[in-house]
Amino acid sequence: MKSPEISLSFRSLATAQCVAVTISAALWWVGAVVGGFGMKIAVAGIAQAGVLLLVSLVILALFSPSKKRPIATVATLWSATSFIRFLVALGVSTLLYYTAQFGPRSLMFSFLLTAVFLLIAETKVLSAMLLKIGKPYNE
Repeated sequence: MKSPEISLSFRSLATAQCVAVTISAALWWVGAVVGGFGMKIAVAGIAQAGVLLLVSLVILALFSPSKKRPIATVATLWSATSFIRFLVALGVSTLLYYTAQFGPRSLMFSFLLTAVFLLIAETKVLSAMLLKIGKPYNE
């Protein structure tokens, strides 16, 4: 029996990533301004969200989700890709810390906020795609 093959929508995944990062950045900005933490912390969070978005889109393009692959391979590659993406993003964030002289706490918390929103958005999109593909097999 041949394993079913799937391809994922690059556009849907990229859109989910952009929306997640935008929501995260907006929440960070509002929280920093309303909380009275200052513009430097607000800008640090926005810069961190931008770093994560850039790294996420580049890694997504390298993953080439629209290529047809067996379902088990896609799941394994997606897990590995997510791990690599966060390692690369942490590395680039470290460079951001040293070059821009932002505080480590604001960068860390902004990174975590954006990462959580990215994971939630991607999980929703991926599960919707897999559910749509799996429907014919369940009927």
